[in-house]
Amino acid sequence: MAYVYYTLGLGLTLFIIVDLIWTTLWLGGGAGPLSDRLTTLTWKVIKRIDNKYLSNLTGPLILSLTILSWFLLMWLGVTLFFAGHPDAIFNPETGVAITWSERFYFTGFTLFTLGLGDYSPQPGFFQVATAVTSGTGMLLLTFGASYIISIVSAVVEKRSFARNVTGVGLTSAEFIKTAWNGRDFFQIDLTLAQLNSQITKLTQQNQAFPLLQYYHSENDEKSSVVAISVLDEALTFLHYGLKDKGKVNTTLLKATRSSIENYLNTIIDGYGNQTKEINEFPKKMDLSALDETAIPMTSQKEYNEKLAKISTRRNQLLSIVRVDNHQWPNE
Repeated sequence: MAYVYYTLGLGLTLFIIVDLIWTTLWLGGGAGPLSDRLTTLTWKVIKRIDNKYLSNLTGPLILSLTILSWFLLMWLGVTLFFAGHPDAIFNPETGVAITWSERFYFTGFTLFTLGLGDYSPQPGFFQVATAVTSGTGMLLLTFGASYIISIVSAVVEKRSFARNVTGVGLTSAEFIKTAWNGRDFFQIDLTLAQLNSQITKLTQQNQAFPLLQYYHSENDEKSSVVAISVLDEALTFLHYGLKDKGKVNTTLLKATRSSIENYLNTIIDGYGNQTKEINEFPKKMDLSALDETAIPMTSQKEYNEKLAKISTRRNQLLSIVRVDNHQWPNE
């Protein structure tokens, strides 16, 4: 039975350490096996409940459950390991081996603090094991704290990006009107360059921390997927609907659309089959809303025909907007 406890305890402890390092340090590897399954399970449960308010708490809830599972399972694993020898930990005042409940107490204090010294490990191997346990606890606390800080910081940047886009316009038509100076669209070059940089960074953050996509915002102005949709629809018009390409920075336009595509693919991959449940296409922008601007543009019919070339892309945009509990920004 001793070897069973040793094997279970060591195996569980090593598994949590691997999941912890995988999730927090391997920036290109996504979430670890435990964290990934916990995230998927939590999301499916919340989606089945179908409560919008609860959906907005998905990100914080998954983060809390992930951190809690690391702590509890690490605690259990080390306790099982020390249970491999009945006399591994003893009471120095009586010289008697401690009980199971006292083992949990000893292990918890050793992992999360430096211990109180009211119980002692047997000299030799178990003293070393206790020191390693203390170091593992410090590793767990440090990585857990840094992971929380990284997630919160990335969420703030997501919302900052959203506000930068929606501050120009809450719909693609509004964005285009604001960007047009009466002659061309060059006044938004600096804005587009900044947004392009932010989108690239958001893509990298979502690849490193898949949990980010489960942080939803109830407010359209703070939703990154709504902002992405507004921006992409505006850039789609500049690419397909603008007659005179000399009125826009085509190089910057192409680079930003490419960055959006990479971001979109990352989000779609993260959600998996969940985004395939929406078999409809978003509403096309009504070009008559831009008549007053005197922008040289194609006809509505010609524009709609060109949009057919990117129907999959627009369907994916609508999918992530709906998964994020928002309406298409042009509706």
